[in-house]
Amino acid sequence: MRLKPARAVLAALTVGLAGCDFRAETGFVEIKKSFAGLAVGDTLVLNSVIIDLGARSSLVVQQPIGTASIQLKHGETSRKLCEFAVRTNRVVTVTLTLANGTLRCSVQS
Repeated sequence: MRLKPARAVLAALTVGLAGCDFRAETGFVEIKKSFAGLAVGDTLVLNSVIIDLGARSSLVVQQPIGTASIQLKHGETSRKLCEFAVRTNRVVTVTLTLANGTLRCSVQS
């Protein structure tokens, strides 16, 4: 009869561990924009993820730790706007501004 409490503890342990995330460590990238929108045909890419801010002025994306970059793609061409480090459980804020018709990027860790 002592088996029932052991099974209950094992079941609770299994359920508890099921909620744990054993994937690679991640950090967060907050992307802010201070302009109305991108030109038609332009897209923002964070590493390989297409970023669609839409009408929002900011967006937070979870990324694996390491070096990340934001690129501006227009058709087949792309231009790297900035490169930065993503650290474990930290937020990196990337602000995109439009100055003299050119999209600029500033990074704050």
